[in-house]
Amino acid sequence: MKTFRKLWCLTALLATAMFFLAGFDSTTVSATNTPQPLPFSQNWGNTGLITANDDWSGVPGVVGFLGDFDAGATTAVDPRTLLTPFAINAVDVIANQTSVAITNGGVAEFDGIANAVVALNGSGTADAPHIIVYLNTTGLGGIQFACNIRDIDDTADNSIQQVDVQYRVGGAGSYASVPGGYIADASSGPSTTMSTPLNLSLPAAVNNQSQVEVRIMTTNAAGNDEWIGIDDISVTAATPVSLQSFDID
Repeated sequence: MKTFRKLWCLTALLATAMFFLAGFDSTTVSATNTPQPLPFSQNWGNTGLITANDDWSGVPGVVGFLGDFDAGATTAVDPRTLLTPFAINAVDVIANQTSVAITNGGVAEFDGIANAVVALNGSGTADAPHIIVYLNTTGLGGIQFACNIRDIDDTADNSIQQVDVQYRVGGAGSYASVPGGYIADASSGPSTTMSTPLNLSLPAAVNNQSQVEVRIMTTNAAGNDEWIGIDDISVTAATPVSLQSFDID
């Protein structure tokens, strides 16, 4: 009898679980940090991707973060020294902006300007704003990461806006700077804009990996920060990973 009751309880629990799973709508869960297959691209031309503040659910493979780590609001920190994950890091985006004159710090989506883009702006509460691109390179090698780093701020602001491109594998541990991915000043001004193209060969460590993160970061500059767009993101693979040969006895 006891065995029967145990079996009945187990069956009931399993049935209940199956009921909830059957009625569960997976689309209600944000999957933006699911690693995306290659080739991957994002140019922000679809202005319907981001429609609400702090909501990246419409942008598979990309998430923006505030990067607030210093209560003292230190300025001009070299982003290449910020390689450990932040203990607390709020998801961030200011949606549907039409003017680069806004003074908020963090990540913003500008869909009301001539060339829509997601951009970063450092501040006292956004010490190191950044976006992360989540990738799946399984079976692939020779990974190439390209983007345009755009100073879209045509206001009177004129800061020295550092940018660094970083990567890590497996979703844990520290990041490393991508060789050639540091820009000492990605801005111009006052009242002028500029664009800096990057075309980077990612290290071999990212080949054939189920989860690779590429993080593009700026830091709080001295003076009034400028909005720095991360545009025309493209990630491609040059070749499939070579298969190892095995001797069969």
